[in-house]
Amino acid sequence: MTIKLVRRSQHAHLLLCRTCGDTCISSADQVAANADNHPTHLLKQHIENAFLNGQSPAWQLRVVESSCLDICPVGAVSVRLVGAENSEARVLTWTCDPRADGQEIVDILKQHIPRGQ
Repeated sequence: MTIKLVRRSQHAHLLLCRTCGDTCISSADQVAANADNHPTHLLKQHIENAFLNGQSPAWQLRVVESSCLDICPVGAVSVRLVGAENSEARVLTWTCDPRADGQEIVDILKQHIPRGQ
């Protein structure tokens, strides 16, 4: 197999840890938990609605649920932004409560995500 670069991404990538989201599900919620109401999935939907709802110019962002990001907070979700602007490292990581901190994380992310032309 020949490895070749297909394209350079202009998008930042936001990784949301699904394993962390599992720790946010209480035992009472465990019975009702499914893919659509999983805390990480709900946070993903909130972020996508804030960034990807037809705004112009478009935000250059891809939001992905991931496996473990090796942060492992209890009762919070790890959020890692790869390709951040206005940051020396270009990789930033936060933890947030997926049910309470959705708008706050959106506001913080807007400082670091590029917009298209």
